[in-house]
Amino acid sequence: MSASLAKKTVQALLRLRMNLSASRGTQKMFHTSTARAAKMSNKNGPLLEQGRERFASSAWRSYLFPVGVISGIGGGLLFMHFNDEKRAIRRGQFRNDGCSSRNGPVIGGPFKLIGSDGRLVTEKDLQGGDWILIYFGYTSSPDVGPAELAKLAKAIDTLDSKYNIKVRPVFVTIDPQRDTPSHLRAYLKEFDERIMGLTGPVGAVKQMAQEYRVFFKKVEEDGDDYLVETSHNMYLMNPNMEIIRIFGLEYDANQLSQEIHKEVLKTPN
Repeated sequence: MSASLAKKTVQALLRLRMNLSASRGTQKMFHTSTARAAKMSNKNGPLLEQGRERFASSAWRSYLFPVGVISGIGGGLLFMHFNDEKRAIRRGQFRNDGCSSRNGPVIGGPFKLIGSDGRLVTEKDLQGGDWILIYFGYTSSPDVGPAELAKLAKAIDTLDSKYNIKVRPVFVTIDPQRDTPSHLRAYLKEFDERIMGLTGPVGAVKQMAQEYRVFFKKVEEDGDDYLVETSHNMYLMNPNMEIIRIFGLEYDANQLSQEIHKEVLKTPN
C-alpha cells in the first residue's frame, strides 16, 4: 500500500468520527424532547420511555457496527502498509536476476541447520573464509536440480583453475522431509565432494528460505510422491556472508564463473 492511500484512509476515519459525533448530538436532542413529552402526559409516559430505550439501543448498534468494521479495516490496512514498508526492498537494490546489493544486504540472515556430516551449521561457520555460492534445491528434482548442480560444480572448477579463486558451494534442501544428512551426502558426492549439504527441521529450513526470499511450494503427485516448485536461484555471498549477486537459470557455467570473477575483482581484499 502507498503512503498516500494510508493517509486517505486515516482522513476518512476522522471524517467518520466527526459525522458520528454530530449524529450523537442529534440523538441527545431527541432524548431531551422525548423526556419533556413524557412529563406532559403521564398516560403516554411508559410508551414514550419504551420507545426512547429502543431508539437508544438501535442507535448504539448503528454506531458501533460501522465504527468497529471500518476501524478494523482501516487498522488492518495501516498495519499492512507499515509492515510492507518495513519489509520492502528499496528501488535499485534488488533484481531477480544478477542483482547487486553492495549498498547493504537486503536478503539473508542467521540460520541453524544440519550439515550432511550430521553437525550443526550456522552462518558464522561460513564467515571469514572463502566466497560462498548457495543453491536452494532438492535431491528428488527430476531435471532442473541436477543440471544446476552440475553447472555449479563446473563453475567453481573454472574459478579455481582459471582465476585461482576459491568459492565454497553450499546446497540447501527445500525438502528436508526426504533429504536427510546421509541422503544429501550420497547425492552431492555424485556432483562434487566439495559441495556442503544443509538440511534440518522443516521450520528451520522454512525460516532460512524466508530470510533469503526463496519461493518453494510442494506439488502433490500420484500416491505419496510429490515435486517442489522453486525459483532455482544461486546466491553469491562474500566472505562476510553478505549477499552480492543472485543468478538465475539463464546463466551457463562459463557465464556464471565469469560474473563471479568480476564481482570478486570489485571487492577490496
